Amino acid sequence: MADLALLGLDVGTSSSKAIVLAGDGRELARGRVEYPLSYLDGGWVELDLTVVWAAVTTLIRGVTAQARASGGAVRAISLAVSGDEAIPVDAGGRHLRPCIMAMDNRTAGLAEQFGRKVGRQRLYDITGLPVHAMHPLVRLMWIREHEPEIFARTAKMLCWSELITSLLGAAPVSDYSVASRTMAFDVVRQEWSQEILAAAGMDPSLMPGLAPSGTVIGEVPAGIAADLGVEPGAQVVAGGFDQPMAALGSGVLDPGDAGVGTGTWEALVAVTGAPVLTSRMLEAGYPFGCYVLPGRFFCLASNAGGGSLLRWFKDNFGADDMRRARRGRSDPFDVILADLPDEPTGLIALPHFQGSYSPWMDPGATGAILGLSLATTRGEFVKAILEGTAFELRANIERIEAAGIAIGSLRATGGGARSPHWLQLKADITGKPISTVSVDEAGCFAAACLAGVGAGLFASADEPVRAWVRTVRTFDPDPARQAAYDAIFTDYLGLVRAVAPLSHAITARRQSQA
Repeated sequence: MADLALLGLDVGTSSSKAIVLAGDGRELARGRVEYPLSYLDGGWVELDLTVVWAAVTTLIRGVTAQARASGGAVRAISLAVSGDEAIPVDAGGRHLRPCIMAMDNRTAGLAEQFGRKVGRQRLYDITGLPVHAMHPLVRLMWIREHEPEIFARTAKMLCWSELITSLLGAAPVSDYSVASRTMAFDVVRQEWSQEILAAAGMDPSLMPGLAPSGTVIGEVPAGIAADLGVEPGAQVVAGGFDQPMAALGSGVLDPGDAGVGTGTWEALVAVTGAPVLTSRMLEAGYPFGCYVLPGRFFCLASNAGGGSLLRWFKDNFGADDMRRARRGRSDPFDVILADLPDEPTGLIALPHFQGSYSPWMDPGATGAILGLSLATTRGEFVKAILEGTAFELRANIERIEAAGIAIGSLRATGGGARSPHWLQLKADITGKPISTVSVDEAGCFAAACLAGVGAGLFASADEPVRAWVRTVRTFDPDPARQAAYDAIFTDYLGLVRAVAPLSHAITARRQSQA
């Protein structure tokens, strides 16, 4: 008989990934499938869930076949998912329209209206979320107003986790971390908020069931199991929102632990014993949610300046880097980051190419670089951009710590974790040790660990994480460089404040000319 295996899926906005682990932590299989977003007029962005489900099923079939070849039979499945997307479904569970994606701006005005109606602080006190257009409750309100025929047929509004687990044959049940992203969930009471739903004019029956991460919510029926290559009756286990899931998979377990994931954007996830829902934290735009381990919460900080800035540099100025990468069969980003100076550049870069998020919450902000001269080198220019993103990370850490949330050290995940230059820079600027770990697909790994909880292998997901996740390398702050960056950081904060009025004028002029 084949050994028990655990399937962890990470369903994202542009791709889905999967790994299969044996019960002793050995990796038996992995895979990835990509899919395109639809960019519509007016800044609208959608995704057809038929495409996502086709990708997910293809992915599952591929990794289960690999696992069987290695002697593993998948008997439990769990998911990490993008947390801000949701889809209306009818009474039969069929989705009624394409998914409105998080970056879609159509509900910005509606979100502001709802914030004024309920009160921004009151919304924050209950849901842990600053008002934002991306949250599923606001999307549902928009559908009611603009697509009444679809709203009339809507039986449930399901986030991706509930939709996909229901397609696997389980009940449409949301874990607490995903529910925390809907703007309809009471993050402290851990239940749907009757007050918020009433203010939105929504029947509570539109929301799915609730369960903690790691709870068995159903089994895969024989027909679906045969199609996908999992064992009949394989347990479907509640997973979680992808940001805290990636943190969990990198070993972020207890209050004081934090993870920094650097992909297209950069996200800081800090674990805390309780949400800190003060007006100052609301002003800085910090969402709180239930963590994917019991009795814990997380604070999330987002920075639009991450890998997207390196990609901008590559696409506009990196033709020679790409040629060198092709000749050496290497990654263009590795080539770009290979020749950075060791010492601080003395330049100050604001990485607000897509506006700024926490702690400034200034969507009209623009990028800037101060201190350029004819002596500035290409390597200094690139490093200045990375320094700017690290200054943003430090600004968030300091604001979060000032609220009483401890951050001891950082675990690094995502593409940015591959660069020793960038990791050492983050340590020097933040003053925090930052470590890489033995897991490279942290969201999938965390999902597989939660599947193991559902399968009865572990009492809690922290058990396999403590046993299987190892620190590979730790970057400690260099005292001399940290002291130099302390002075530059003061100038950085001053530049953020000084440039804001001019940034707003530039943004307004661009919008009037569009």
